[in-house]
Amino acid sequence: MAKKILIPFILIGLFSVKATAQVENLRNTCALNFPPEYVSDGQEYFASLKPDQVIEFRTTFFGENTYRITTCTSVKKGQVVLTVYDTDKNLLFSNRDYDYSPYWNFRFTSTVICIIQVDVVSQQFTPGYVMLLIGFKQ
Repeated sequence: MAKKILIPFILIGLFSVKATAQVENLRNTCALNFPPEYVSDGQEYFASLKPDQVIEFRTTFFGENTYRITTCTSVKKGQVVLTVYDTDKNLLFSNRDYDYSPYWNFRFTSTVICIIQVDVVSQQFTPGYVMLLIGFKQ
């Protein structure tokens, strides 16, 4: 009986270690596009990718601050699509228009709640993870 209980806990532990390693790898990759003059908002937006899925995050950007959003993925072949909308779904930014740049610097004159969508465009879907980091300039 003890062996039956132990196996699920071992499997859960292995998945947890794998996810932790994925988060650390993505954090290091995203950090390459996150210069030291930007301070993190303290959150890591992390999600697993499934076929034909768009990952969506919501956040508030405060007026008169300069921000940077950077995104990265563990998917080796494909382009990360970063799209930012206001809450009325008006398009504010899409990196499709900028050769799929992995980051965007911007400034709002007033406080805005935004919807940030992340997707990976690929000829052949490969499961993976995506991370988004947001920071403001000091």
